[in-house]
Amino acid sequence: MGTEDVPLDDKAKRMRDLLSSFYSPDPSSTNDASSNHGSLDAIDTTSFDADQYMNLLIRKSNLEALLQRHVEMAAEIKNIDTDLQMLVYENYNKFISATDAIKR
Repeated sequence: MGTEDVPLDDKAKRMRDLLSSFYSPDPSSTNDASSNHGSLDAIDTTSFDADQYMNLLIRKSNLEALLQRHVEMAAEIKNIDTDLQMLVYENYNKFISATDAIKR
């Protein structure tokens, strides 16, 4: 499996950051959400509006840039999917180990 290439500390930090970003919304993003509406960086805010983002992306980008953004987003989605799948697998293994320890 390719997970052994990354040192455990970096892997643990990345998982912690992923979980943190998923479970705790950034409180600063709600305060300045109105300033992010006109930006393509607004995708990571809690007040994200997909329609407005797509309209802005289409207006500001040509076809080549849109296709490149598609490739980037598809790769990012695949990476996040893989990370979450690995996290679920690791937690499942911990759960199985804990139940085995309880049985003993």
